[in-house]
Order: sequence, then C-alpha cells, then structure tokens
Amino acid sequence: MSGNRPRLRAPRLLNVGRFFGVPIYFAPSWLIIAALLTFYYAPLIDEVVTGISTSTAYLLGFAFAVLFALCVLAHELGHTAVSLMLHSPVRRVVIFLLGGVSEIERDPVRPRDEFLIAAAGPLVSLLLSAAAFGGYQLLASDSALGVLVVLLFWSNLVVALFNLLPGLPLDGGRLLRAGVWAMARNRLVGTRISAWTGRFVAVGIAVGGLVLDNRNWGLTAGLFGVALGAYMWFGAGQSLRAAELIERVPRVDLERLLRPGLLVPSDVSVAEALRRAWTGSARGLVVVDATDAPRAIVDEARIGAVPPDRRPWTLIDTVARPLEPGLVLDRGLSGEDLLAAVRATPAHEYLVVNTDGSPAGILATADLASALKSPA
Repeated sequence: MSGNRPRLRAPRLLNVGRFFGVPIYFAPSWLIIAALLTFYYAPLIDEVVTGISTSTAYLLGFAFAVLFALCVLAHELGHTAVSLMLHSPVRRVVIFLLGGVSEIERDPVRPRDEFLIAAAGPLVSLLLSAAAFGGYQLLASDSALGVLVVLLFWSNLVVALFNLLPGLPLDGGRLLRAGVWAMARNRLVGTRISAWTGRFVAVGIAVGGLVLDNRNWGLTAGLFGVALGAYMWFGAGQSLRAAELIERVPRVDLERLLRPGLLVPSDVSVAEALRRAWTGSARGLVVVDATDAPRAIVDEARIGAVPPDRRPWTLIDTVARPLEPGLVLDRGLSGEDLLAAVRATPAHEYLVVNTDGSPAGILATADLASALKSPA
C-alpha cells in the first residue's frame, strides 16, 4: 500500500535503516502477525518436512514470518523507489500489523504518476512470487527450504492480488483512481469512486473473515478480517477527505483570512492589552520593541489561559512567542505555498506582512482550518 495513511507515533517505532534517505520503521504490532504466522505454519512445516523436530518447525515458522515481512518491505520500497524517481518525497516506510505503508508527502499531480507509483508495489510482489516459484522447481518439496520457498510464492501472490483489489486505500484503488482521473480529468471524481469501491471491498473482507470463522477457520480469521475491513473503511474515508481538502487548497485566500491586529509594547499587562484590542476591534496582538518593530506575537491559547484576576499583573510579553522567521508570512502567499509555510512552522497565529515589511494583519490557523473544511 502507498499514499497518505494514519501515521503511527515515532517513539513506538523501531528504525531499521534507510532507503535512499527514506527511514524504514517496524512497528511493535508486527510482532503480533509474526507470532500468528509462526504458530499457524509451524504445524504445517512439521507435517511436510521429513525428520524435523517440533522446535525446528517453529523456528522455521518464525523464519517465514521474517521473510514475509521483508517481502512486504520490498513491496513498499517499490512504491518508494518510483515515487522518488518521480520527484515525490517519501516521509518514511512503516511495516506494521496489517502490512506496510509508504508515507508519500505529496500526492501525484498527474494520473500517469499515480498509476506508476501504485503499480510498483504489486509488481514487486509478483516478481518475488515468480522468483519463489522458480526456486521451488529446483528444491525438494519435503525439504525445509522447499517449504519456505513455496510459502513465499503463495504469500507474495496473495499480497499482490489483494493489493490489486479496486478500492482505496489499496494499490488497486489508486490504479482505479488514476484511470478515472485520466478519463474525467478530475482527481476528486476518481477519489470518490475508488473510495466508495474501497468501502465495498472493506465490507466484503470483514464479512468474508466472519464466514471463514464460522467454517472452523478459527476466531483469528474473523478478527483479522474485521480488523482489516475496518482499516480499509477508515483508510478510504481518509483518502476522500484528503482529496476534498486538496481540492479546496487553491481557493484559500489569505486576504480574506486576515485578522486585524494591534501593536502593543512589551511592558503592558494582559488586561490592558485586551482592553486596547477590544476598544480597537482588533483580533490579534503583536508585541513591538522600543522602535515599534514587531518582535513577538501573542498566543491566543496562552492569553486565554491567564485567569482574569491575574491579567492586571501579567505582562503581555509572557504570553507571546518570539517572531522567528517561520512566524512571519508574506501577504502574497496562497494555496499550496501558504499551507507549506504553515506546516514548516506550526503555530496558532502568524504575522502577515506587506511587501515593504509592514504588518498587514494576523493569520490564525483556526481560520485556515475552517476555510479548508468549508465546501464553498
């Protein structure tokens, strides 16, 4: 799978290396699927391989789990390699309980790029499956290596075919989106269609898991099917929301979002600064130095946290954030450039300046978020 996904918290991830500068992580949840694969396939290995001990069978089961994880990683690195070739940065690759994810920072701007990035992962899995099939022809079917190779053949084939199902967030959903996008010349239309097909696929997977559970495949099949279906359902919804947001980005007008600000010296109290703001109908405060040059911007959340009885005794400077370069935005910014500037330096408020450097107003991220959520 590739694209934007719910991000896992970095402190819980194990960094295992880099691929052309892209960090690779394993989530602790991978241990769950490793244990399930080990305990599921060890009895099969014990039955097929001649003269093997039970402990060795479990060791080989775990070896298969590790090899399978490396195959999933190769699938994701296929996405990553093509994405980097197309100059689309990848934040990181994560292997976790339900598979893997390549966190691509920017969505492709052309249907062709979307298609190539999405197709790369399943293609890698198919090549690995073909290589395993070729290797199996050279090995004894009842040998330990022969069993591992045939398991890798089937597992990579299943990964490829599963990911080609036509629904987001799977690769097949991205391929479908690329096709609709190319024909309709509208990315959002492609996303809507592939997101809804992804939800139908998600329901089918969840129901399929429960059916297998009832047919004595065990409780694990039902739980895994429901978990995978839920992941796909929410992933499809997230893809749709992200596409709708991207569609609104070009319409974001900084001029309409500007809040009137008020310049105040650093030695006034919070109470006095608020009085001046209310009197002047200002919706933001900027702290200036002795030469009236802006040097800090008041944080709306921090000033609101000051108890009313403490406001006359609290200096406005204590609830302001120094104006580092990222907190000063040019008035001409809009769309993607505006979002990139805000993402580079997260804050509640930004000082917007004119071309001559004079203050033009204040941008609040709450207003920006509301503009991106608004359909009109």
